[in-house]
Amino acid sequence: MSSVGPVPMPVVLILACALLAMGIARLWPRGKGEMPVPSAASMVLDMLLIGLLCGRISFVALNVALYRQAPWSILQITDGGYHLGVVLVSGLAWALWRLRPWRALRVPVLASALVGVLLWAGGGALLSAWQERQMPLPMLQVEDLKGGKVDLQQFRGKPLVLNLWATWCGPCRREMPVLATAQQVHADVQVAFLNQGETLDEVQGFLASQRLELGNVLLDDEAAASTVLGVQAYPSTLFFDADGRLRELHLGELTAAGLEHKLRRLR
Repeated sequence: MSSVGPVPMPVVLILACALLAMGIARLWPRGKGEMPVPSAASMVLDMLLIGLLCGRISFVALNVALYRQAPWSILQITDGGYHLGVVLVSGLAWALWRLRPWRALRVPVLASALVGVLLWAGGGALLSAWQERQMPLPMLQVEDLKGGKVDLQQFRGKPLVLNLWATWCGPCRREMPVLATAQQVHADVQVAFLNQGETLDEVQGFLASQRLELGNVLLDDEAAASTVLGVQAYPSTLFFDADGRLRELHLGELTAAGLEHKLRRLR
């Protein structure tokens, strides 16, 4: 399973752990006779939001050159552009500062946040291991634009970025130049564009109208790859290592900075 509907599994995992941490904080026993204090659950949520904000700002600041050509993409927070260390440290720092007046809240808030982080880390590791085993590079034959048969297994031996897309998909069309640039710049990584469920004429017409020069444009007229991989939304971009093991799955539009970040982790 790659998602719950259109929501990627990593996002589902984060939300589930955040809700669990908030529930623990809310149910944490309070001493009798204590003065009213702010909600521990809301403070846990604030830790997450502050951490994500700081993690995003630090990522944008260090990748500002990649955002310069498309400044609007800074707001595209689903591209995976966050620094985890900054998220954790800034969330903790904010909590320690905010909890100064309320000693009674320190243990429930910090302990609940710790439980959430540990469950997220463990769940993320299990999810990655499961996807690696259950979603390897498919043993599937597709066609190139000349009608020749192409076995996806032939891409083993070098890291592969496999983009599942369709011409009617707006985010697919917007991210195509980003992937095209990556294909030209990163010779050590293969990029393949696997169209889902459309005809040769539709794909060629789209490429001509957009004046895109791409390598490894492939046709999967029955959308078999989406079925095998459990993909339910486009665009979906899968990052396989040289051995054909899935290292990361991104649902939705990629920005230049987000893609570069993922490629650095794929190598």
